Amino acid sequence: MIKLKAMHMPRVTVLICLIIPLAIFTPVYAQSPVEKPVVISPRGGEALQGRVEINGITALANFQRAEIEFRYTNDPKNTWFFIAETDQPVNPGKIAEWDTSIVTDGDYDLRITVFSGDGSSQSVMVSGIRVRNYSHVETPTPAAAEAVSEYQSATATIFPTRTPLPTRPSFTANPAELTRSDLTNSLLRGSIAGLGFFLAFAIYWIVKKSLS
Repeated sequence: MIKLKAMHMPRVTVLICLIIPLAIFTPVYAQSPVEKPVVISPRGGEALQGRVEINGITALANFQRAEIEFRYTNDPKNTWFFIAETDQPVNPGKIAEWDTSIVTDGDYDLRITVFSGDGSSQSVMVSGIRVRNYSHVETPTPAAAEAVSEYQSATATIFPTRTPLPTRPSFTANPAELTRSDLTNSLLRGSIAGLGFFLAFAIYWIVKKSLS
């Protein structure tokens, strides 16, 4: 009976030895805070009507609040008008809602500013948004930015397109691009996880030999 119990102990031991290192060293793939806020929609050059959702990413590190504003495009006075304020970070998601029916038709810039607990702030601006509630929409809505497309593919998050019109590329920047540092950190975590696996396997054999 004693020998039979000894034969089953290594199975339990190896499970424990495998689970603990993997739980400690396996990389975490949860979405991490971005360095700057990102606006997914509306897009620069897009024609807006009525109440419009403002979607994007505001989950910066040490997030405190986000402020959404607009101004007339190329306004020499650089006067910004308040739309909304929120204390809920999103990554990604709906940031606020803008009722464009209460402003005159024209071209506007949209700005989102994220304030951190340490007093710092980061802003992102979308230029040339066309409010067309009471006038003709001259040209098609431009396509989403390449950065938005890549980010949605990475996170398997899809946002519906409000305007089924012909599209064309408008942006080239990629605020969600992976850096060399990100790739290096992922490789390092993977190597550590592999090392933990081999250490667990070695412990298993040591325990097995000691119980033989």
